[in-house]
Amino acid sequence: MADFRIGTSQANMTNIELLTVPLPVPRSIFREYAEIVTAASGRAYGRGLPVCKWTFAILTYAQRQQLKSYCAGLSAVVYIRTLANDDQYYNYRAIMHWPIEEERDPSKRRDRLEFEIEFTHLEKL
Repeated sequence: MADFRIGTSQANMTNIELLTVPLPVPRSIFREYAEIVTAASGRAYGRGLPVCKWTFAILTYAQRQQLKSYCAGLSAVVYIRTLANDDQYYNYRAIMHWPIEEERDPSKRRDRLEFEIEFTHLEKL
C-alpha cells in the first residue's frame, strides 16, 4: 500500500486508500522549488517552496466528492503526506488547488479522467 495521506490537520491525516470513499493511488510529481530561474551566467537557481501534483487516472463522482471535501473553494490549507524525489514519504502543510475546469460545469456527474490536484507552498513538518 502506498502512503499518500490527506487531512485538515496533521493529527487527522488519513491514507487516501482508507478514506470513507477510497481514492486510488495517484501518480505524483514533486518539484523542490516553485520556479527555476536562469541567471545571466546561465546557471539555474531554485526559488520558492516545493510543489507537487497528484494525478488520478480516473475518479468516480463519489471519489471526486471525497477529495472535494478537503477543498470547498478553489484552494484550501491541507496537510498531506506525499512522495518526494528521494523516494521517501514526508508530511507537509500545503495549499491545495482545485482544477479551474471543475468550476465551469459542476452539474456533470461522470467519471473524471486524468484528474490533477496541485499542492503549493509545501512546508515540511
